[in-house]
Order: sequence, then C-alpha cells, then structure tokens
Amino acid sequence: MSTGSYRRRLFHAVFLMGALTGPSAMAVAQESGGARNHDARDTYNAQARFGFSVSQKSGEAALRQSVPDLLVEVDESRGLVRSLTNPLGALSAPSSGDALAVGLDFVQKHHEALGLALEDLTQLEVTDRVYSKVSGITNLYLRQSHKGLPVYNAQLQINVDRDGRVLGVHSDFLPAVDAALASVEPRLGAADAVASLAKHLGASLAGVPRALKAEPGVKQRTRVEVEGFSSEPIDAELAVLPVRRGEARLVWHFQVHTPDQQHDYDVTVDAQTGEVWTRFDWVADDTYKVYPVPVESPNHTSPLPPSDGRVVVTNPANALASPYGWHDTNGVTGAEYTIPRGNNVHAYEDSNNDGLPPTSEPSCGTTLACSFTLSLTGAPSTYIPAAVTNLFYWNNIIHDVQYQYGFDEVSGNFQVNNYGRGGAGNDDVRAEAQDGGGTNNANFSTPPDGQRPRMQMYKWNTVTPNKDGDLDSGIIVHEYGHGISNRLVGGPSNVSCLGNRQQPGEGISDFLSLFYTAKATDTAAQGRGVGTYALNQATTGVGIRTQRYSTSSSVNTWTYASINGMAVPHGVGSVFTQAMWEAYWALVTQWGFNSNLYNATGSAGNQRMMLYFTQGLKNTPCSPTFTQVRDGIIQAATALHNGEDVCRLWTAFAAFGLGSNAVSGGSASTTPTNGFSVPTGCRLAVDGEGRTL
Repeated sequence: MSTGSYRRRLFHAVFLMGALTGPSAMAVAQESGGARNHDARDTYNAQARFGFSVSQKSGEAALRQSVPDLLVEVDESRGLVRSLTNPLGALSAPSSGDALAVGLDFVQKHHEALGLALEDLTQLEVTDRVYSKVSGITNLYLRQSHKGLPVYNAQLQINVDRDGRVLGVHSDFLPAVDAALASVEPRLGAADAVASLAKHLGASLAGVPRALKAEPGVKQRTRVEVEGFSSEPIDAELAVLPVRRGEARLVWHFQVHTPDQQHDYDVTVDAQTGEVWTRFDWVADDTYKVYPVPVESPNHTSPLPPSDGRVVVTNPANALASPYGWHDTNGVTGAEYTIPRGNNVHAYEDSNNDGLPPTSEPSCGTTLACSFTLSLTGAPSTYIPAAVTNLFYWNNIIHDVQYQYGFDEVSGNFQVNNYGRGGAGNDDVRAEAQDGGGTNNANFSTPPDGQRPRMQMYKWNTVTPNKDGDLDSGIIVHEYGHGISNRLVGGPSNVSCLGNRQQPGEGISDFLSLFYTAKATDTAAQGRGVGTYALNQATTGVGIRTQRYSTSSSVNTWTYASINGMAVPHGVGSVFTQAMWEAYWALVTQWGFNSNLYNATGSAGNQRMMLYFTQGLKNTPCSPTFTQVRDGIIQAATALHNGEDVCRLWTAFAAFGLGSNAVSGGSASTTPTNGFSVPTGCRLAVDGEGRTL
C-alpha cells in the first residue's frame, strides 16, 4: 500500500466516526419534505440481488483472454452488467471503418459479456454521435426501443478512439424486454398521469387536467392542459421504464416546469396504476469591468472591499468558440446587441422572479464598454448593471474555455447560432442576476440540446448589506457546471442521467469552480472552500461544504467510502470533488501549472486534467457510479498524451479509495467499498526520477 493510501485510511478512521453536518448548500430547494430527485426503483430493488448466467460468465471469461485486467461493473440489485472497461487501455485492437460499425461489431461479438442476447440489440436508435476534435474520440449513444416505444434511459454507450479501438462499453439495456413488459396499451390516460404527479408533489390544482386529442402512433403523444401547474406545455408520450431484469412498466413520460421556476421535472408515471416511478429535476472585443479569471470574489483580489478591485478586460471573446464576439447572434461581423446579450448568454436582472428581462437593461453603448459602478457598501440593488456584467462575463468565459476541451456544438453546448458546426442551436443561457425566487442559493436548469437553460443567481442574507451571488465567481462556475455535466454525461439529448444517489453532479460543479479559480501560487495542501464570499466567510473558510478541499489529510479526511451517510446529492458530490482534486494535483505536481486555460492540448498538469475530465464525462454512462466516472477519465487519458498519465491517475485515485478493486455497490448505493489497489500494469510503473507512480 502506498504511503498516501495508508495516510488517508488512517485519517478516515480517526475523523469520520460521526455524522458530518454543515451549512446548507446551493440548489437544494424542492417540494415540501421531499428530495429533488425521486426514483421508486431504488426502494423497490433495495433487497433484490441477481446472479448472472453461465453464458454471461462465459462471455466475460472469453473477453478476459484478450483483456486480462478487464473491469466489469454490475448492478446486482437490477441484474444488469453496466460497464466493460480496460483499466490500462482499450478493449479491442485498432480497426478501420466507421466508429458506429466498429462499436456495434464489438458489442455483437461480446453481447454475452454484457448479459444480453443478440435479440436485445435489434431495436436500436442512435440518439447522439459526439466526435471530439481535440481527443479524436467518438462517443456513441444508442437507445433501446420496444415495439416503437423508447425504453426510458436505456442507453448503450460505446466509446471509440481515433484508431478504431473500443475504449469502453456501458449498457443500461433491459434484457428480454418483450418478456418483461405485460402490455403496451395504457389503462390510464395522459391527463390521469399528470393528476397523479400533482398528487405526488402535493400540489393543489385549479382544475382537472384535460387531455387534447392524441397524435397518431404507438407513443400516443398527448398535450395535457392544466391551469397553473406548468409554465410550459405538458406533452406526454408512452415509453417503457426498465425496473429490473425481468420487469418493465409502461409509463407516461413528460416534463413539468413549475411556475415558480424552481423545478423542471422530467417524469415517468405508470400507465396502468398511476404511480410516479421517476422524477428527475433538470434544475441542478468589448470591454468589461469585472472580477476576471481566476479571481473568485471581491475578497480574493486587491484592493479588498470596500474598495473596488475589479479590472477592465478588453476583447476577451475567444476566436474559435465565439468567432463573432459575445454580442453577436447572426454570424455576421458586428454586434446585434449592446446589452449583456449575445450568442452564448443573455444576462439580466430578475428581482421580480418573472423569468423575463426587465424593460430597461444595462447598455454598453455602441463601443461595447460594459463598465458600471460598484459600491460594495450598498445593497445589491444599487449595482445591478455591474452584477449583470460580471455574470455575463463569467458565463461567456466558461463557454469559451470549455469549448477548447470539447464542450462544443455537437456535444450540446449553449449557443443561439451554431454556425453550421452541428448540434442544436437556440439554447443560449438565460442568466438571471439577483433573482427574486429565493435567497442563499443558486440553480441551473438544463433541458436537452436545443432548449434554453436557465441560471438563477440569488442574494445571500448572511450579512447586511446582502452579498450578491453574481459577484462570487465560484458559485457562477458551479452552476454552469451543472449544464456541462448534464449535457455531457449520457449525451446531449438525455439530461436525466445525474439523478441517481451515487452521482457526481454537485462534485463536478465544485471541481470546475476550483479549476477556474486556481492560481499558479496555489499549493496542493492549502484548503479551498467554495462560496466563502457569499457566506461572508474569510477566504480560508469552508464555504458551503463541510470540509475544505485539500490533498492534506489534516484538512480533508474523505475517501470514497465517506459518502456513507452523507446527504444526497451535495454531500456525496463533495466527496467526488475531493477525488478529482487529488487527481488534479497529481498532474500539476508532475507537469506544472499554466494560467492559459484555452490551450487544451497544453502539457501543463491543469490543462491535462481538464482535457481528461471533459472527455471523461463524455465517456461516462447514464446514472453513473464514481468508479464509472473514474473509468471514463482513465479511458480519456489512455487515448491522450501518449497514455503517460494513466498510472499516475490510477495511483491518485487508489490513494483516495477509488482503486481498481473499489466496489461501487451500484448507482443507487451510498455504501461503496474502498479499494486501494492499482492495476497490475501500474505496479512497476515509475516516473522520470525512479519513483513509483
């Protein structure tokens, strides 16, 4: 066992004996008494344990002959084989031909290892095909269907590199779905399903939901009218919900956008009984005077408050990501807007919480000089233009930087005009400053590619005058991070992939917050909090989490198993961030730090980590465990920088308890088992100075 591994286990035992509690975290508001996400299958399957067939074991053994270190992740509670990965490389040899053909050929040859029959692969629909220019990896997302009905969140994901090697296969396909589903004819109509959801949420309806005429076709797509329940039309259609091996349900699938703009629910309701099975909330050139990258808040720069520490940045738009600047939407030289609006984001004040921009918005003038006064001794209402400008700037910065690492048009990024580069447009971010919908919080709603997301930033009443979340860059990045993770994990068409209990969504956002606000002078051991400004804490405070992020076990004591007993999703997510922070520093310690975040192919450790991380999210399946995200990142590292960081990452993950022998327990589990081992091929790997990686 490595020294780091032993140290983490020791401090875990000493400091985590009792339950941890801490300040409330952002984006946790929901219906009274309930969790933001609901999946009845977790309770239904809690005591279920499925074995696996002789043919599956035989297929696994056959594949292991060519991939001796093969990792197989299973969900015993649902009887599914979820992932096949090689911890040190690819599952197959290089191959020529189209990535889809290569991937399907591999899956067909090894269907038994996935616990599937060939018949299970006959009704497929390619929902997304995402090619990354920077990594050369193609992520293929295929959906299972049955008699013309989509099987909800039943995805087959295949990751293929530029050499035609299959890097990983993830499956949520339900075996023998024909035998698992009793009927495709509903007993209850779409209006009944909406009424069932209202009862489930404890919502009082002004009237009885009324279904309009169903569209022709097996899905029976039906618009349901009900006053005051959803701010957008409710269009329900039939689908198949996989419950566990041998069981499926016919369901009505639809979305409800609550009028208070706090929830955008993606729902499945049993078409025979009216039970709500699942409910996932999608709500996780110019000159600008701002707190620029990497300044985290007014407290993280000089001069300190109450002085104005902002600076003027000139022409910050990136030529690749925003070729016509931040105020363009039509793809022609010249800005269409002089307000904080453009192709990537429309930022505006929404203190009345109507979800609409005010009649008068801050004007930067024809010269686009977005410089407005700011007095930190006054209430946030006295500096609205400055707050909106800071929010506009940071949304654009994140858009432009992440574009370099592969969050582009085909991957589902946020743009009005995609300039003919693929993907669906008309989905710029609605960034609402000083939103009146709440306090001491923030949120981000992410619909599928082609529909506009919404960021709501609130004021924090921890002190008088209130703090403005629009000036806390770490919180802005955190919220935008939800949009990134929801569009990348499971593909841009499916944004309901981060609702399971062991999911990293909040942790992904915290990690991005740390990444964007990191400085060259930072050290691995120093503690980093998130949201310290909003909470009126010193920059050394813990912020919105219960521990600061640090590689020092005297500052942060978490390991993978620490998620046991932690709140879902924020407590669980913060542990994931710590794992990523360990990996980040392993690379920065070896390769150094470069403040040029736009150089995605750069050799510095922080640049490498973001490249692996972004592609890793694309490689990650729907409803992932921490081990599956780990494997996605390792797959990316295998295909990039000549694979020279693979063992370095394994060593960092293993010291945290995410080694090759870690056991996730499944996507609904919060009781994983730590593993501190590295793959056999890494045990003799050494760095340039002869130290074991």
